[in-house]
Amino acid sequence: MKPSLILLMTVALSVVAGCSTTHYRASADKEAYGAIAEKTPDVPGMDSHFTIEQAGLPPVDDLPVAAAGAEFLGDDAASEAGVHAISLEKALELAVKNNRTYQNEKESLYLDALGLTLDRHQYTPIFSGAVGGEYRRSTRDVTKVSDLAQAARDAPVIVRDIGQLTGTPADLLNSYANLVRSAAAVTGLDAARVEIADERSVRGDTAFGVGVLLKGGGRIAADLTSNFLRFVTGDPRVSTSSALAASITQPLLRGAGRRAAVERLTQAERDLLYALRDFTRFRQEFTVQICSAYYEVLQNRDAVRNNWNSYESFTKNAARERAFAEEGRRTVADLGRLAQGELTSRNTWVSSVRRYKQALDRFKIELGLPADAPVVLDDNELHQLKEHGIVHPRIAAEEAAEVALAARLDVYTDRDRLDDAARKVYVAANALKPGLDLAIGADVPSKPGDRFQELDFERAIVSAGIDLDLPLDRKAERNSYRASLITHERAKRDLALAEDQVTLEVRDAWRTLDQAKQAYEIALEKVELNRRRVEEQDLLAELGRATAMNQVDAQNDLLDAENSLTAALVSHTIARLQFWRDMGILFIKEDGQWEEVVEEDKTGTDPLAGPPSESPAKESAGKGSGTRSS
Repeated sequence: MKPSLILLMTVALSVVAGCSTTHYRASADKEAYGAIAEKTPDVPGMDSHFTIEQAGLPPVDDLPVAAAGAEFLGDDAASEAGVHAISLEKALELAVKNNRTYQNEKESLYLDALGLTLDRHQYTPIFSGAVGGEYRRSTRDVTKVSDLAQAARDAPVIVRDIGQLTGTPADLLNSYANLVRSAAAVTGLDAARVEIADERSVRGDTAFGVGVLLKGGGRIAADLTSNFLRFVTGDPRVSTSSALAASITQPLLRGAGRRAAVERLTQAERDLLYALRDFTRFRQEFTVQICSAYYEVLQNRDAVRNNWNSYESFTKNAARERAFAEEGRRTVADLGRLAQGELTSRNTWVSSVRRYKQALDRFKIELGLPADAPVVLDDNELHQLKEHGIVHPRIAAEEAAEVALAARLDVYTDRDRLDDAARKVYVAANALKPGLDLAIGADVPSKPGDRFQELDFERAIVSAGIDLDLPLDRKAERNSYRASLITHERAKRDLALAEDQVTLEVRDAWRTLDQAKQAYEIALEKVELNRRRVEEQDLLAELGRATAMNQVDAQNDLLDAENSLTAALVSHTIARLQFWRDMGILFIKEDGQWEEVVEEDKTGTDPLAGPPSESPAKESAGKGSGTRSS
C-alpha cells in the first residue's frame, strides 16, 4: 500500500476517534446559545443569560429563620418553629431555577434553536470523507503440463529444426518425432494436470468531497476519489487510479433567487424568534402564577389567624355567658346559641389549618422543593402589603388596549405570520415556473500507470449544459399555490381576530382590576363596620344587655369581612400584575422578579400608578422589582 494512502487513513481515523461526546455537546451548546443570543435583543424582556443548565437549589441557610410557631396554628405550630422563611423574592428565584414546567419550556426553546443550527449548516461548506481498505484471499484453477509431456509436444518442431540444420532426411526425423509423441500418448506422459493457485490482494479506496448550497439556489460540489489494487502473490500486478470531479448547478427559473431558495432557512429563523417571544410571554405568566400561589398560601394562613381570633372571641363570650347563666341572667337558648357558634368557629378554624398546610405543601412542589421541606413563607410579605394598601394604575381601558397592541409580543408574532403567508405565496408561484438549470462540470483523471497521486489536467473533461423541465404536469404545484392564497387570507383574519382578542383581554383585565379595587374599598368599610359592631356587643355583654344572636352575627360578620379584606387585597395585587402582563409591559428579570414600566407625564407623576404615596417601589409586591422609565 502506498505510504500516502496509509497516512491519509491514519489521519482520518485519528479525527474520528478524537471527537468525544463532550466535544459534540459543547459544540451544540455553543451554536444553540449563539442563535438565541443573536435574537435576544429583538425580544424585549427576554432573559439575556439564557441557559438550560440547572445549577441546583439555591442555598436556604442564609434565609431568615421563622420565629416560634404561631399559636393560631394549634398543634401544627411546632412544625414551623425554627424553619427558614421564604420571601417572595426568594420564591421566584427558586421557581425559576427549579420548577419543572419552567425547565421544560427552556429546553423546548433550546431545541428550537438547535434545529435552526442544522438549517444554517446546509448553507455552509459541508465536507465528507470515506476511507476503505480490504485484504482479499481467493483461489483459481491452473492447468499445468509436465516437462516430459511438453518435450513430446515440442518434438516435431525440434526435429524439423534439427533436420534443417544437419541436412538429415525429413522422413526419418519425422518418423522419430511421431514415435516419441506416440509413446508419450500411450504412457500418458503428455496429460495435463489441474492445480489450485492461491491469490492474495490488497485494495484501498479514498473519497473526499465538499458541497456548498448557495443562497441564490445554486450548488457547488467537488469530489476526489482514489483507488489502489495490488496482488501480493502470484503475478504482482498493480492497478491505481484517481479522479477529481467538480460541478456547479444554478437554477435560472424555478427555485432561482434568494427568496425562493432560502425559504426554509428564513422560516426557521423566524420560528426561533417566535419561540423566544413565546418563552418571554411564558415567563410573564409564570411570574404571575408564582406570585398568585405565594399570596394564596399567605391568604390561607391569614384566614387561619382570623378564624383563630374568632374562635377565641367565641370562647371568651361563651365563658362569660355561662357565668351569667349560672346567675340566672341568661336563658338556656341564648347559652346554646353561643355554644353552637363556638363549636362552629372551632370547626372552621381546624378546616382552615388543613387548607393552609395543603396549600403550603402544593406551593413547595411548585418551587421544586419536597413537600416535607422544612420551610414556610414569610408572613411579613402580607403584613407589608396590608400596610401599604393597593396600588391602582390610573389609565383608561382604551389607552391600555392601545399600549397592548403596540407592546404585546404575541401580536407581533401574528403580524409576522401574515408576512410569512405572503412570502409563501411568492414561493408557491415560483414553483409553477419551468425548471431551467445551468449545469457546469469538470472531471480530471490521474496520469497513466501507477501515478494515481498525480492528476492529469491535460486530459480533463469539461462540460456545460442546460436542463429544462417543462411544466407539463403542475397539478400539485397548482394546488399548493391556491392553498397558499387561502392561507394568506386566513392569516389576515387571524391577525384581526388576535388584535380584537388582545383588546378584549386588556379591557376585561381592566374591569377585573377596577372591580378588585372596589371590592377592597368595600371590604375596608365592612371590616370597620363589623369591628364597631363587635365592640358594641362586647360592651353590651359586659353590661349584661347583649343578645346571643347579635353577638354570634357580629362575630361571624367580622370574620367574613377580615377574610374578604385579605382576599380583596391579594386579588387586586394579582389582578394588577395580570393587567401589566396583558398590556405586555410586565418585564421579567433573570431571577423571575418583575419591573414595572413607569411613564412620566408633564407633571412628573406616573399616570399608570396611584398617588405618590402608593408608588410601586414602596409596595411589598414590588420589592426588589425596581422601576424603569420609558
